[in-house]
Amino acid sequence: MFKIKYSNQQVGVNRFLLTTLLLVIISVMYAQPPVTLKGRVVNQEGEPVPGAIINKAEESRLVLSGNDGAFQLPNVLTGDEIIITGVGYKNKSIFADITAEAEITLEWDIKPNEYTTPVPFNRKEKRFVTEATSVVSGEELEKHPVTVLQNAFTATLTGVQTYEGNSEPGWSETQLFIRGLRTMNNSARAPLIIVDNMERDLSFLDAYPIESVTVLKDAAATAIYGMRGANGAILVTTKRGEAGRTKVSFNQEFGFQTAAGIPESQNSYNYALTRNQARYLDGLLPEFSDEDIENYFQVSNGTLDPALKYKYFNTNWHEVMLRDLAPQHRTNLSLSGGNNRTRYFVSFSYLRQEALFDKKWTEWNEGYSTQQVLDRFNLRSNVDINVTDYLNVSMDLGGRIDNIQQPGIDMWNLFTWGAGENKPIFPVFTPDGSFFMPTESDSKNGAAQIAGRGIETNRRRNLYTNVSVEGNLGKLLNGLKVNATVGFDSYEIFQAVQRADIDVFSYNYGADVDDPSEYTYTRMRTGISLPNPSTSPRDYYYNVNVIGGLDYHNTFGLHNVNGKAFVRTYQNVVRGMNSSNRYLSYNAMANYIYDNRFIFSGNLSYMGSDNFHQDDRFGLFPGGSVGWVLSEEPFMENTPVELLKLRASLGRAGQSILGVARYPFQGSYLEGSGYNFGTSQTYWEGAYEATTGNRNIKWELSDMLNVGVDFDAWNRKLYGSVDLFKEWRSNILVQRATIPALYGAAIPMDSYGKAETKGVEITLGHANKTGDFAYYLEGLFTYNTNKVTEMDEIAPDYEYQTRTGQRINRSQVLVLEQWVSDPNLIPTSHQDAIDNPDKYPWHAAGVYRLGNAIFQDTNQDRIIDGYDKVPYGYGITDGMAIPEIVATGKIGLSWKGFDARAIFTAYLNRTVPLRENMDHGFGWGGTSTHAVTDTWGYYTDDPTDPRNINAKYPRLSTTFSDIDRNYPYNESTIWTVNGNFLSLRNIEVGYSLPKEIIAKAYMTNCRIYFSGYNLFNWSHLPKGFDPENPTNYLWAYPKTKSFSVGLNVEF
Repeated sequence: MFKIKYSNQQVGVNRFLLTTLLLVIISVMYAQPPVTLKGRVVNQEGEPVPGAIINKAEESRLVLSGNDGAFQLPNVLTGDEIIITGVGYKNKSIFADITAEAEITLEWDIKPNEYTTPVPFNRKEKRFVTEATSVVSGEELEKHPVTVLQNAFTATLTGVQTYEGNSEPGWSETQLFIRGLRTMNNSARAPLIIVDNMERDLSFLDAYPIESVTVLKDAAATAIYGMRGANGAILVTTKRGEAGRTKVSFNQEFGFQTAAGIPESQNSYNYALTRNQARYLDGLLPEFSDEDIENYFQVSNGTLDPALKYKYFNTNWHEVMLRDLAPQHRTNLSLSGGNNRTRYFVSFSYLRQEALFDKKWTEWNEGYSTQQVLDRFNLRSNVDINVTDYLNVSMDLGGRIDNIQQPGIDMWNLFTWGAGENKPIFPVFTPDGSFFMPTESDSKNGAAQIAGRGIETNRRRNLYTNVSVEGNLGKLLNGLKVNATVGFDSYEIFQAVQRADIDVFSYNYGADVDDPSEYTYTRMRTGISLPNPSTSPRDYYYNVNVIGGLDYHNTFGLHNVNGKAFVRTYQNVVRGMNSSNRYLSYNAMANYIYDNRFIFSGNLSYMGSDNFHQDDRFGLFPGGSVGWVLSEEPFMENTPVELLKLRASLGRAGQSILGVARYPFQGSYLEGSGYNFGTSQTYWEGAYEATTGNRNIKWELSDMLNVGVDFDAWNRKLYGSVDLFKEWRSNILVQRATIPALYGAAIPMDSYGKAETKGVEITLGHANKTGDFAYYLEGLFTYNTNKVTEMDEIAPDYEYQTRTGQRINRSQVLVLEQWVSDPNLIPTSHQDAIDNPDKYPWHAAGVYRLGNAIFQDTNQDRIIDGYDKVPYGYGITDGMAIPEIVATGKIGLSWKGFDARAIFTAYLNRTVPLRENMDHGFGWGGTSTHAVTDTWGYYTDDPTDPRNINAKYPRLSTTFSDIDRNYPYNESTIWTVNGNFLSLRNIEVGYSLPKEIIAKAYMTNCRIYFSGYNLFNWSHLPKGFDPENPTNYLWAYPKTKSFSVGLNVEF
């Protein structure tokens, strides 16, 4: 038995060894060493395609085809997958046959209008999009060296306006509007941000992982977002991997920022002269003697006697605090690729941005720096997996970490007292080397504040994830799919504060002393060493998005049908006692195309929010659009027109973010003053209804009609689009003015207001190529205007002060007529002005002085007061001047590897608010800008002097006059002015190395470039004032312009 088993086992082993030996012999006999694959790349007409890229799949090793289309790719085996790509052609994949020379025919790429573009929860060919949209590619956004993505939108998209408040690293502020101001509720104006079908914050992203940004402008496009789409939507689509070779892109930029928008301040010589002149006009003795004036002249020119260096100073506080250039650099590494089973895209970015604070102060302390620095890390990873032929899974992961270090003093104090309201006659240091501050303030030394107030560190972390599953149910019904996506986002800011202080002194620098040691010092601040960090969470929230539904897409004959039905939930969970915000919507979308000519699209959302009363939580939001592609008609054949499409849309969307407290249908109660009871007068605290609930607080409604045309002719030699729209806005939250004040509690807001907006948007472009030279011209034009149609205002005494019918947030101001120039015309009372109509009208704030403003007596009652204010200019919201017209012009060219382009943007039909201290700050104890030279009385008190007659600002004085500088009479045409400006928004010059050279290093692109942002502005404002935000220099970190050089390498 044992012998039989052993014999059988021996036979099995022998057979295994024999089989292995045969396989080795066969593999040796048939194995072939890698050889060079030779071939030729041609187009469909048999013409050679030079410069085509040929490589093995999932490898970066590549070669280029020559002028005759021939190529030689080494190290190829029979059966290797070869990828061929060429500009203007579709990618092609073949399997290598090394026994014969390959002739590879590339098909022409599809026309630009046949590319698909993202739309809500879907993609459409551009020629079949019937809603009002505007699209910019991520590649274009990369060319703008901005740290806030939306700063590039105005120059690249129609229908979009932005407002940049400041450029502080880590805390830059840019507001975004689509089709302008459309609601009186300042808390309900932000557009919806959608990233890969999930509601997200735009600040999570930089430009590198973005495929495109699509602006949805009409209600037909945003109706699918229900009560979140009334202000339009920004639809961000990130890049995904493609099957084929592994692509690697590396981008490195080094650059600098410099201040833009700091007006020239007076030097100490001019300050002393101006101060004396102001006192002269006020009937006061001079503050500075002739000797002082001469010495300030000397110190301002650098010729002061050294013996007087502790008495006379010329300090430009902005120049002291800030350096000329602050470095910033960014790095990006992106990888993408895969095969038919798995595809991936990964992007990692790093941005470092330093503030403009001078290193002399930030490095003042041994062992630590107070420089403000932003270190930002961005990661994006998108993976798509075809698990089976019927199941696809996508996993997206993204995140951003911001580490922000900054001085331990807030920007308002630093720039207001440290610079904007400081004086050039104050020194930085005392004679003994300590920091100086005047006795009038313990804050007026920006350098000391930067150096000695410690450190604040903020860590901001964002995490966002998507998991999507798609199942193909084609076996049940051809074209049917089921899909689901779950998204999770989290956001937090963690703060660590180390508050320190510094020894600061004042001294009697005006005293006559023989030796600096004789000065008397007064302590203004006491030094405190840097303590251990005090930590706290500043903010935290997370969002959960869930989408699930069915898709259907099928083409039969001349009919193309696309439909989608899905459920969407969204929950925002916030830190603290506030409850989460929850939304639920049931949605349906349908799209029908007949014969590539007639398009019918519709969507419907039934959406609810838990913030409203349970009986009023849901609303229905329909949208529909139609289109006619005339270029597909038989009568358009054999014409140069490649696209001509007419379209129209009508829809309704809502806005449920209203800025009110949670559950506004319920009243709120507060602990209040108590009552005394009984003979003992016992005191009991009580509670009272502070605000009554209002079930009529609802989401805003936007009903919008849009008609448009898209065209493309002569192979992009003429292309563009035109859109006309009108919106009817209702349910706007307003304060009911007609409810009497004796209501008994705080009167609740009410969804009563209405407004209308209308406008036009135009894109017009021309592109051409002659040999190696190519160029393009493109213009973008956006115009929108609005008016309030209902706001429940009490009828004013004068009809011209009615706000209904006016632009939203339009200012009502006094109109300047002239300056007081004749003392004999100054009335002594209101009655005097009535009795003597030849005199100036009386002013409710008091008696005029020469150089005060005479405002228009609108109601002819011979007194200047609030009743004389009239609507003026355009809307101003929270100090932001949003233009009615945005015009952008682009020009670009390329030749033999060189490329250049410039973008100009104009903000028109715009009014900006100035402040009563923009020319001089004497009324607030501050200094003056060069604009003071346009102030009445700066040169002389002669009213007939042309410089006074043509002055821009009221009389020079040591105080601010209630007549024309203090509230409410500073609301006038003196300080509310034309804010139109033209900006050189972006310029870029680059050179790409020849492909035949870089291909030897397996590169597909190697480009060096220079880029600049916000380089120059032209406006009506005095030189140096930033036209976008003219008073920024007084209270905030300044606006900046930036420029950089960079290198882009692709493999």
